[in-house]
Formats: sequence, C-alpha cells, structure tokens
Amino acid sequence: MILSDSHPVTACRLYVLTAPEAATALVLRRGPTRWWHLLEWDLAHLTLTPGAWFHGTLYPRRCDISPDGRLFGYFAMKGSFSQPSSSNPSSSNPSWPGEYFAVSRSPWLQALAGWQTCGTWTWGCRFSATGHLEIRACMHREPFHGGYPGGFSAESMSTDWKKRDVWNELKRGWEIAADNVPATGLALRRAQPGGGGVSLGLIHLGVDFKRPGMEGVQLEYFLQDNPRDVTPLPQAVWADWDREGRLLMATRSGALEVHRCHGAKLHREWSEDLRDRTPDPRPAPAWASGWR
Repeated sequence: MILSDSHPVTACRLYVLTAPEAATALVLRRGPTRWWHLLEWDLAHLTLTPGAWFHGTLYPRRCDISPDGRLFGYFAMKGSFSQPSSSNPSSSNPSWPGEYFAVSRSPWLQALAGWQTCGTWTWGCRFSATGHLEIRACMHREPFHGGYPGGFSAESMSTDWKKRDVWNELKRGWEIAADNVPATGLALRRAQPGGGGVSLGLIHLGVDFKRPGMEGVQLEYFLQDNPRDVTPLPQAVWADWDREGRLLMATRSGALEVHRCHGAKLHREWSEDLRDRTPDPRPAPAWASGWR
C-alpha cells in the first residue's frame, strides 16, 4: 500500500527523538542547506527551547537520546562555521576527525565524549535504562575526546539497512508487521498507549536521495482503527505516540503538531511552524559542559 507518490519540497526537514521515560523530545531541524538546529520539545507544557546550530552533516536516524532525555548520542560529519563556536568543538579544532560519534547534553552539541568512526559506516546507538551506551559502527573503541561514565560497548552491525533506518522506532515499541511491502519495503505498527484500539503504521519505501526525506529514507504513515478503517497521513514525515497516547507529528510543511485521536480521526490541539528560522550559532550554556 503506497499512500502517495509525490510531496512538495519544503524549506526545512524535521526528525524527532522521543525520550522513553520522560515527557520530552529532541527535534532535529535541517535547513537552510547544511545547517541543523536542535530544539528541546517539552511535551508536558508543549513548549520549544532552542539549542545548538551546526553547519555540517548529522545523521538523525542513527542518533538517540537517553531515556530521561538528558543525553544526546549523535553521528556527525564535521562542518565549518563562519566563526568558531564553543558549542561545537569540532568546528574550531582541526585535530578532530572528519566523522565521529559523540555524546552531549541535549539540546546542545558540546561533546563530552567522542569516538572516531570509519567514515559513515554506522548503524546507530542506544542508551539503556541504566545508562549503558551501545554503539553499532565501524569505529575506534577508545575515545579521542573525553570519556563516557555510564558504561560503553561497541557492537558489530548488520547490513540490513532498512531495519537500520527504523531502529529508533523498534527501540520505542514499534513492531514489524510485514516485510517486503512492496518488494523493497518494510511495514511497522505501534498500538496507541492506553489501549485506545488505534494503531499507528508506517511503510518504509526505500531510500531515494533525489526526493525529500531525512537521510533519503522514504516513509508513509497511516492510522488504523480496524482492518478496514485506514486513514493515511500524507502530511507526516515523522510520527509517533507520546506516553499519554497523543499523536505527535512532524509535517512536510515544516511544522510540529500534537493531536488527540478519536478512533482514526484527529483533533489537533497544538502546532508550531518551524520553517522561518535563521542560523544563529551560540556557545552552549555552562551546564552543558559536564555530565551533571
């Protein structure tokens, strides 16, 4: 089932990482061009707090935040700034590798620990509930910067790239509903928390760097109330449930939205347009320079 075959190009692209054990999320916004902006999304009060700006390449589908939302693990390709920024040490330190994995305090990129990776041959990372950090990548096992205090392991990675693309969903309770739909696709579903009877589905349609999509990944989302009642969500580039059972969505037009679901029908209770944001890199606050 392909829900649509064309989408408009927007001024920014959005991806979201939700914290499994806290009412918070991290928004990764791309645009203009290679600029990235991080924002903390308070899901209890529905507010956004701006964080780091970065000029380079981030790989959102290979990133993660800790269960409490405090730490951000990210893969990056070093970029450049018109002026050095202490919020991104790699921008002003030529000794940093071109590609690396780092851990910072969300929503900033002030690296507290960093490991060199072998190019972009990476799968992703995961924080456990106890603070252990697992990284799946071709990488140097000893950090070139700082050290991680919570326990660390470098694991081998699979070459099943479409499952790599949805690992963040699988870590957050999504289940594989069908493989090879269509021949190169993958279907996932996640039931609404609280037993509402509605499920959120997505279809992985492959990778196409000529079309809009974070890391080129093409996804389609839908709501399903029963086997025959399917509501496509063509406006969604990312969607998931929060812990209250509300539907969180990032849209193709560059907005964040929160919806209440009545069956497969949506009632929007909050939205924020993120299209018009001008790069404004600033140093990270003092608290982002330490683990606590």
